[in-house]
Amino acid sequence: MDTKGIIMWAVFILICAAIILTSKRMKKQIEENGIETEAIVSRITDSGEPDEISINYYVTYTTEDGKEIEGILSNPRSDLEIGQKVRIKYHPKYKENARLA
Repeated sequence: MDTKGIIMWAVFILICAAIILTSKRMKKQIEENGIETEAIVSRITDSGEPDEISINYYVTYTTEDGKEIEGILSNPRSDLEIGQKVRIKYHPKYKENARLA
């Protein structure tokens, strides 16, 4: 492999590592400092290809400052249905980031 290829792989690995670390940090912050509230599963989408399943679950909830948010649920269960009430925690700064409580 030439130098350019090695550099491109190194950059790719660094970007992946940064994404993973950011995700873990966000999860920890929500678990430790998240604001718990009730939410409703608002929609479920499949953004994958025919041979790939990539399902996203969205919840609608009202933040403590009265703003209504539709955020993506980062730790959904497969038994969730549209209209179902769930308890969530959302990030106090990045309010669109929610996890099941």
